[in-house]
Amino acid sequence: MIVHNRPEYEKRVNRVLDHIREHLADELTLVDLASVAAFSPFHFHRVFTAITGETLFGFIQRVRLERAAVALSSHRDRSVLAVALDHGFSSAAAFARAFRGRFGMSATEWRQGGARRWHARQARANERLERNLRQPNRKRGKAAERAHGDTARKRSMEVAMNVRVTELPAHHVAYMRYVGPYGAHGIPDLWKRFRKWMETHGLMSDETVTLGVAYDDPDVTAPDRCRYDACVVVPADFKADRWVNVVEVPGGKFAVTDFAGHAREIRGAWEAFYRSWLPGSGHEPDDRPCFERYRVRNIAVEGKPDAFHCELCMPVRPL
Repeated sequence: MIVHNRPEYEKRVNRVLDHIREHLADELTLVDLASVAAFSPFHFHRVFTAITGETLFGFIQRVRLERAAVALSSHRDRSVLAVALDHGFSSAAAFARAFRGRFGMSATEWRQGGARRWHARQARANERLERNLRQPNRKRGKAAERAHGDTARKRSMEVAMNVRVTELPAHHVAYMRYVGPYGAHGIPDLWKRFRKWMETHGLMSDETVTLGVAYDDPDVTAPDRCRYDACVVVPADFKADRWVNVVEVPGGKFAVTDFAGHAREIRGAWEAFYRSWLPGSGHEPDDRPCFERYRVRNIAVEGKPDAFHCELCMPVRPL
């Protein structure tokens, strides 16, 4: 594969990832997905694996299972069979085998406390990854002080959280994609590249609205498989180019809260949103992606270099 053609390959494969996400319950064939990517079926499977590091059907199976795991925890009124069918499995037996193979427990065990244990293991893995990405020679005392500060910030965040439930429109967006751990390592670099692209296409103005869309739950999905899109709202007739794709981010009912801080703090804000507001809200998460919404004219935080304003938007439905 010629290096300068890689953005075109990535763009086409990203179209397939979007299609899979929107049609998880449907039959997904190699021929149909190759058509979405505009590659021949003969070559597409190898192209997909080269770009994503996963086989096509391994990716589909993984995403179906991870989305089903989230649904099992979020929608406890749904039977295991209903969740399985909603996420593309043909039978309870097929789902049970696949779920145990992925998570090492049954769906019932997942609902009875297994999810908490899995999330705790994922959190420890994420913490180890974060430590490895930080300066290796920091002093233990400074690390403890920083951890204490992070806890204090999380608590103050939860106390100050003001949430409104509102209808948001669908957003027609152009996007660039990042795959890797959520947080301050990787996503800021994506936004730098994306803003340069926006500037060259005349998309930076006081009226510009951008979105950061996270498609995976980092408590379920391995950090190196998490997907995040940097998006800008564009007109309906906007055309994709070799660097970006165009997609519709679904609208509907969302719980929205304001955030002002640094990239390293935003995951804690999302955690506080789920932990402190959601359980007593009378709502549950809906099966649409969460996103962060930014308005260019109001993005900077006065007196705090590199800090930013945005809205955290969680899709919800009544309990």
